[in-house]
Amino acid sequence: MAGVARIVIGAVFLLIGLVFLLTIIGFLFGLVAIVIGVVLLASGASARGDRQRMLAQQTQTNQLLQQQMQLAAMQANRPVYPPAYYPTPPYTAPPPPLGGGAASPPPFETPSGQRYCPSCGGGNATASAFCERCGKPLPSAG
Repeated sequence: MAGVARIVIGAVFLLIGLVFLLTIIGFLFGLVAIVIGVVLLASGASARGDRQRMLAQQTQTNQLLQQQMQLAAMQANRPVYPPAYYPTPPYTAPPPPLGGGAASPPPFETPSGQRYCPSCGGGNATASAFCERCGKPLPSAG
């Protein structure tokens, strides 16, 4: 129906444009009216199949909606599987206490016999064969 109305209005604009072209004052108005008339005639001719196109689009949309509803119903009725196994994260040590920085190791106490390790400089008992601090063999006492 819209196509027929555009064709009729386009024809009227064409006639008005031709009348205005005959007068000197209305020449510009005549050209504008002719252009509008041609555009309306062309769009009216192309709009004649709009109803069939709209029906085809509605049919296609309805089919897509039905497919989506069927898929949603199938997904809602599927059996629930157990959740996938997720391993526990590796153990991380707790943060240090807030009291201060890292605790320094206690100072090394030298036994009463003064025998020093050539590797680490730690003091050892005179009867020791290995360093009490680093564990390396001590040179023979002699």
